[in-house]
Amino acid sequence: MPQSDPLEPEGALAALKRDIVSGVLAPGAPLRLMMLSKRYGVGYTPLREALSRLEEAGLAVLSPNRGYRVAPVSVAELEDLEQARAVVETALLEDAIAHGDLEWESAIVACHHQLSRASTALRRDRSAAFASWMDAHDSFHGALLAAARSGWLKSFQRQISEQLRRHHQALLLAPGGDAEREAEHDAPTLALLEEALSLANHTRLMEAALARDAVCAAALLREHVQFTLAVYRSVAARPGDGPPFQA
Repeated sequence: MPQSDPLEPEGALAALKRDIVSGVLAPGAPLRLMMLSKRYGVGYTPLREALSRLEEAGLAVLSPNRGYRVAPVSVAELEDLEQARAVVETALLEDAIAHGDLEWESAIVACHHQLSRASTALRRDRSAAFASWMDAHDSFHGALLAAARSGWLKSFQRQISEQLRRHHQALLLAPGGDAEREAEHDAPTLALLEEALSLANHTRLMEAALARDAVCAAALLREHVQFTLAVYRSVAARPGDGPPFQA
């Protein structure tokens, strides 16, 4: 058994969180200490601490006689998350627009450029480029909100973003919990998905923020959330081999 040291709990937590949020460890997957110890090369003590903290964050669940598992995803939860996102991010965006400086504006433009490059790659190969696009997407939205002053709201936003990212992964790329096979969507769902992933929508959001038009920017953000919800609902309603959602 590998010997533990003071850095191991944080390292184990970071590794587990990364693999849960990215979908490497799928919703409902068992989190057994022996398997995790071999996978990450750390002892049971830091893993127990990491699992406890992941449970507090809503990324893992502990069931009697079953141990820890990756927290499940559900249509009801993702709708709740998106509505919470709209409330929290709108408040942060309005405050950021009111207090952002030139450095804030420059960071938004730089992150939009990275999102543009990721969007080009996404059009070529969605399954291979999705993780990079999500990184660029999260960085862009983070840049938009960076000038906001509320530490608590930013903390809530980060937690919501982590949960939404694993819902995106389960929904769009891993039907039935199969991380090796990209989901096949029907034409109406693909049209909604293209709209939700559109660079043009993010460009309009950037332009409204840089113009200090808080009313327009907030409306565009809420519209963005509604497009995402429409994609979720379309996929969840599809019969057959759908994503690993709970009812």
